[in-house]
Amino acid sequence: MYSKLLGVIIDNNLKYDMHVNQIIKMVNKKLGSLYKNKPFLTPLARTAIAHTHLLSILLYASPILTNLNKTDLRKLSSCYNQISRFTTGTPYRTHHCQNLNLLEWLELPRLIQYNQLTVAFKVINHPEKMPSLINIIHPYKNARPLRSTTKLLVQSVKANNLFGESLFANSVGKTWNLLPSDLTLNPSLNQFK
Repeated sequence: MYSKLLGVIIDNNLKYDMHVNQIIKMVNKKLGSLYKNKPFLTPLARTAIAHTHLLSILLYASPILTNLNKTDLRKLSSCYNQISRFTTGTPYRTHHCQNLNLLEWLELPRLIQYNQLTVAFKVINHPEKMPSLINIIHPYKNARPLRSTTKLLVQSVKANNLFGESLFANSVGKTWNLLPSDLTLNPSLNQFK
């Protein structure tokens, strides 16, 4: 049994297996047709196609994909590496790190984390732009003044089980609080990126 909400497929155990398989199926279908036309595409056109048609599918709802199991993360990373290989036009045997460095892309786990932190930054610094997430991400406020009050910290949700550990608010809170204060206190999204 599963449910689909805003294009994200979640099963009864709150796992993303079906969602990941659906994403990979969609991307591979598009990649197959694009590889047939690869000789006619310039590197700039391949990059534009990768961003608009492939990465948009792969990274849709990526901020909520917290604590993916290793199998799903490996599948998504493999698909991401195929997109980078198509974009750079390098042979199949080329290591994915070379492709990612050529394109100046992050590795997929870091990219998902980056997307999560970007969402958190928008919620904390511009709550009017994301009113639905204000109830999920809360700035940390202590009753007494401490040295940490000069930092912009986020409350982490206390989790009693593995499900609680995988919540978006919990993973973002932990990651956000590890960032240096010059990043978290910066009001500009462009400088944060």
